[in-house]
Amino acid sequence: MRVSAVITAFNSEAFIAEAISSVLEQTRPVDEILVVDDGSTDHTRDIVESFSPKGVRYTYQENRGAGAARNRGIRETSGELLAFLDADDIWLQDKTESQHDFLSEHPEVALVSGFAWWWNMIEDRCFISGEAPKSFESLRRDLLVYNEIGNPSRAMLRRSALANVGVFNENIRWGQDWDLWIRIITRYNVEILPKPVILYRWHEKNLSHVRGWDRLYSYWNVSRQAIQSNPSISQKPLLMLRSWSLFTQRRAKYLIRQKGPRWQSVVYALAALFSYPTDMGSGKFKTLVHALLGDGLYESGKRLIRSRRARGSV
Repeated sequence: MRVSAVITAFNSEAFIAEAISSVLEQTRPVDEILVVDDGSTDHTRDIVESFSPKGVRYTYQENRGAGAARNRGIRETSGELLAFLDADDIWLQDKTESQHDFLSEHPEVALVSGFAWWWNMIEDRCFISGEAPKSFESLRRDLLVYNEIGNPSRAMLRRSALANVGVFNENIRWGQDWDLWIRIITRYNVEILPKPVILYRWHEKNLSHVRGWDRLYSYWNVSRQAIQSNPSISQKPLLMLRSWSLFTQRRAKYLIRQKGPRWQSVVYALAALFSYPTDMGSGKFKTLVHALLGDGLYESGKRLIRSRRARGSV
């Protein structure tokens, strides 16, 4: 099956060359590479066009958001398999090979994802993000609460599935990828490979830093509407409570990061923990402790725990 790589970029001159190179260096080469420039005003175009001798195509559109850029890429490519890459992410070398082989061997699966190496470039920390689902049914249920499949850079999917479920919803500013994954999993099998397939770079210009409060509410709306509109699921009130609890924890973490009112972050953290303590309870407890102690005491406590563990392991 032919693989089309769609790279989306917006003012990505600092990252786009590495992103393109990571696609060109795959152990199983892709069959076409298209970069969709979503209204960049920097030197993104010049850098992309320097790769044209290697078969990289470039197209430009006025800024309309990541979902519209990916849809443009879908329309202007032809591979049976689609693989997306945000310009500030990097594919690991065997991503295409492992995901292409899996889909070839499992014709019943419409989308396959994987884990990510998450690199916090601000703090220079790196860790693996992702988890293997206990079962397909648990993945189908949990995906209504949080985006377990991950961002589009981690996924490869069959073009034929989009003919039945539609493409990215361009009216959703944040979470349009999650919305599409939910539509796919309601009709098709989906799988997550238990291995990292990308390097996700979290940096100061990342969209995660833009209009954070609006972003959190957009995620909440994706989850809430999916739960309400899905007629095949049971225990809707319980799923809605799980989703609200996670949304409230994210609000607490956002207020902590933005140095918001401590009392408000404590209230959100308490509400998140006690409304659904069995779902990601450890993370919710840590958020509550962080809200209560503040950054200084919380970070000092973490350093003390790490040093004690280090001494204990000697």
